[in-house]
Amino acid sequence: MKRGARDSVLVNNFFTIASIVLISITMMLYSKYIANDDYDEVTKERVIPLSCEKEIFTVSKVYNQDLLNKSMKALNKGFYKIEGSYKKSQQTQSIIEDFISLNELNSYYVKAIEKPPKPNIEKYLTIKYEIIENDKKDQNKKTSDCKFCSGAILTSFLADDKEIFKFYTDFKYYDKNEIASKIDCTIKVYKNNVKKL
Repeated sequence: MKRGARDSVLVNNFFTIASIVLISITMMLYSKYIANDDYDEVTKERVIPLSCEKEIFTVSKVYNQDLLNKSMKALNKGFYKIEGSYKKSQQTQSIIEDFISLNELNSYYVKAIEKPPKPNIEKYLTIKYEIIENDKKDQNKKTSDCKFCSGAILTSFLADDKEIFKFYTDFKYYDKNEIASKIDCTIKVYKNNVKKL
């Protein structure tokens, strides 16, 4: 093999390696600084349950982490509406509506949020809750961990009718202070599930 031929192979190998290194550096810089500008992936962080979730049977579910994170701004600014309803017992005499009014329940939510809802707003976070009265004589009901509870509160957080977060908690007694603390826990759990940015 001639000396000139060996030199050209060395030069060719050098430029090949240099090209590979330059392409690798370019791809790394592109993926790190340019490609992620338009798409910021939201990952679910591990949420540590609050102490109020451990007091009695509770269940929470995040349906859309990205909307949940954005909804926090609306809540903090007062861009929310509260819609409440009762699910009365059918087999036994219902007393829940006489015991506590929806207006009083709404006031517990406003107190827990610490910001009153703004009137006449077009875009808002909907907080929809249902006070479920325990029907002890209902044979078809599913048994929960709290067989002797008086009822439960099911709260859904919605953005444009799209459910983003749901929280269920039992309450033991027909006690307004206990119900207020369960609603306070609901709002704290909602905030706890927002991804910390």
